[in-house]
Amino acid sequence: MKVKIMHQVDWRGWDDRKGKIPILEDQINKFIADKEVIDIKYSNSISMAANQEMSDTDHDESVLIIYEDKLSTIKQKTFEYVSNDSEINDFTRKHDVIKIEHFGALDDVTTIITYKEEK
Repeated sequence: MKVKIMHQVDWRGWDDRKGKIPILEDQINKFIADKEVIDIKYSNSISMAANQEMSDTDHDESVLIIYEDKLSTIKQKTFEYVSNDSEINDFTRKHDVIKIEHFGALDDVTTIITYKEEK
């Protein structure tokens, strides 16, 4: 298990081009795209100070992401004596294919598909 802490100070970090979506959200989404997320903890705080001459507000956001790296394995599937391509095409649409190899000639073709599978 691993952790990642992300931090954003002040709401001025928001990206107005995306309809007020905070930049921190984009950073989180990018980070977790290839991770197995266990949990995300969010915290924010607002502080204000004012006197007769000035006032100021600070906003602070912190995110703790608990995750594991996604693991994948390389596997192979063999198709022998296939009379039409639909079985192979259906398999390739549903898997993360790395390589397709064909061996043989005419009616005696063996197809080996190497693919990646997430654990």
